[in-house]
Amino acid sequence: MSVETGLIFEQVIDLPYTYTTGRAQRAFLRGLAEGKLIGSHAGGARYVPARAFAPDGSRLPELEEVPAEGVVVACTTAKHLGGRVFGLVRVGGSPTPMLHHLEEPLEPGTAVEPVWEEGAEPGILALRCFRRRA
Repeated sequence: MSVETGLIFEQVIDLPYTYTTGRAQRAFLRGLAEGKLIGSHAGGARYVPARAFAPDGSRLPELEEVPAEGVVVACTTAKHLGGRVFGLVRVGGSPTPMLHHLEEPLEPGTAVEPVWEEGAEPGILALRCFRRRA
């Protein structure tokens, strides 16, 4: 059947799944609840958020706190989500940026700092957003 004459059938497939975080991800999420940013490394570059493996597949066994500061790499506003602002932020010199909320639209290269959610449980929303560094 060709694409031009094909039919589109929309459906939802429910695939229940429980995701269990690993050691590095647990450390990162617990760190957020404590107002800390945790990165992982193998003696070289620190990756934030902490992860078990680098993009090249090498192991990143060491965990450590990194400075609570970053730089905006890119920014977008999600109009369909009420104007919520998202950014790619390079934290603590990490070679890879992390995606998270920004307090406001910011230009690439803008220095930012985290805004913590007081009393939050371990999880990504313990980091409310990043804002322009004072």
